[in-house]
Amino acid sequence: MGTNPVEENFVTRFLLGFAVIVAMAIGGRAVAAAFVSAGIPYANWLGVAVGAVLVFAAFTVLYRRYDASYGE
Repeated sequence: MGTNPVEENFVTRFLLGFAVIVAMAIGGRAVAAAFVSAGIPYANWLGVAVGAVLVFAAFTVLYRRYDASYGE
């Protein structure tokens, strides 16, 4: 059984985590801008929350598939 190289190194884990946080911020801001232009109440708060959750969900699905490839 192989091990995931990302999990073996502290630096790669830190960089991946930081990249996910940055992507969540960018995705949240993009959705917030769309919500503001659509005139949704509390658009900034809702947009950031929805965008960040969507980015995190996508990352989770992709990372689980990547990690499972080392478990075989």
